[in-house]
Amino acid sequence: MEPVKWGIIGPGSIAREFVSDLAFVKTPQEVVAVLGNSKDSTMEFAGTFNIPHVFFELDEFIAKGNMNVVYVATPHTLHHGQVMKCLQHRIPVLCEKPLTINETQCKELVDAAISAQTFLMEGMWIRFLPGIRLVMSLLKEGKLGEIVSIKASMGYKAPPDPDSRYFDPALGGGSLLDLGVYPVFLALLLLGAPDTIKAVGTLSEKGIDETCSILFHYNKGQHATLESSLKSETKLPVEIAGEKGTIKILYPWFEKTPGIELQLYNEAPVTYPIQWEGHGLYFETEEVLSCIQNKQIESKLLSHAFSIEMIKIMDEIRSQVNVSYTMHE
Repeated sequence: MEPVKWGIIGPGSIAREFVSDLAFVKTPQEVVAVLGNSKDSTMEFAGTFNIPHVFFELDEFIAKGNMNVVYVATPHTLHHGQVMKCLQHRIPVLCEKPLTINETQCKELVDAAISAQTFLMEGMWIRFLPGIRLVMSLLKEGKLGEIVSIKASMGYKAPPDPDSRYFDPALGGGSLLDLGVYPVFLALLLLGAPDTIKAVGTLSEKGIDETCSILFHYNKGQHATLESSLKSETKLPVEIAGEKGTIKILYPWFEKTPGIELQLYNEAPVTYPIQWEGHGLYFETEEVLSCIQNKQIESKLLSHAFSIEMIKIMDEIRSQVNVSYTMHE
């Protein structure tokens, strides 16, 4: 069987995890091209993973990369232009979350994917992890009855470097797009789009959100309390409360959780251990490959409509917190 040929845009830390995880995909995979900005780091990346073709210009990467599918792992504000160019050349794309920095850009990419009849998916990798799949299964079985509330937070104490991408508005910095996207995703996955959104945050001198606190309310009486922070590291589980009990996704819930804890009222708690090889990015990779093989332009598990709804929600949160990436919007 011929290996699937990947092109990588953005040879950073998450791309290293992604390429390393290709070893766990059930079918042969090969990285044949990488596009980077820094010559030294890009050449080092190519050497580490034996990538034969190195590029520093997007047009040349697309024209000469000879790949079947592209993985985009650059800063958020670069996604739109890079993904658009790939789709226009009918190259399938898996792009790191958030897919774009606003709803308008997201809709443009979806329209381009539809026009080119070419696969596009946002790299919200936790959607495909065993822990999240187990939670979805338990909820589908009706273990909790109706969900009443969700509590989810993600905090990372970012290094105090003013030049870091985390604090750079030009690169889509801030806690929401980098970290808050995970709690927002989970609430949207489990409860759907909220009827009311309330958000507050603390801003840096450059106007990016260092912390963000969000409340989703639903007309059915449900709510979600969500947080993100670049100022503190929160090591809390996700708590999903229902009519019959609670489910906890143990920390770190947003990646390799050690387990899921089910606590039904008046019963002893049950813990489901969770384990897998590697980092876990290959679960989303296998979904991408399956969709492409079946000539689908989107995943049913992480659809274009879902990505549009998620960034629409985050646009509203940013508006309430008063964060704007004016140079890109």
